[in-house]
Amino acid sequence: MAHRHGIRAAVVAASFLALVLPASLAHADAAPKPKNCNAYQKTVNRHQESADKLDERFAAEQAKSDALYDAVVDATGEVDWIMDSIGDVEENLRYADPESAEYTKLIEKREDLRKDLAKARDKERAAYNKWRGFEPDEELAQDRKKTHRLLSTAKTRLVTCQNKLAA
Repeated sequence: MAHRHGIRAAVVAASFLALVLPASLAHADAAPKPKNCNAYQKTVNRHQESADKLDERFAAEQAKSDALYDAVVDATGEVDWIMDSIGDVEENLRYADPESAEYTKLIEKREDLRKDLAKARDKERAAYNKWRGFEPDEELAQDRKKTHRLLSTAKTRLVTCQNKLAA
């Protein structure tokens, strides 16, 4: 008899769960409709403000790196121009008479250009070393990446909330 009551209790319990469980799961899936999305909007605004500040710092860092690179390019251009000038002077030396005054002037000009070339190469080396020595702020890059990811997530949640309000 007790065995029969145990089976009956199990059948009743299984029937009850079969009826109640799907309804409770459906209720759990249906999240309550939000009244408004102000909290999500505040989160988006906060992350946007942080992202803007980090982007500004990142842009300043990029500008500094670009300025250092431009200095290297300018110094290299100056070296190239002086080397071309030396080549032109040496070309003219081949055709000038070694006993003429023009030849002496060309020799002096070549020596002056070689001195200028040494200075320009030093300037180029210094600019290159400054540019190579510049290291971007890794922590800034990581913070910026994290903030943009948080901002994207917050925007997605805001849009989802707004869509639920509209529905």
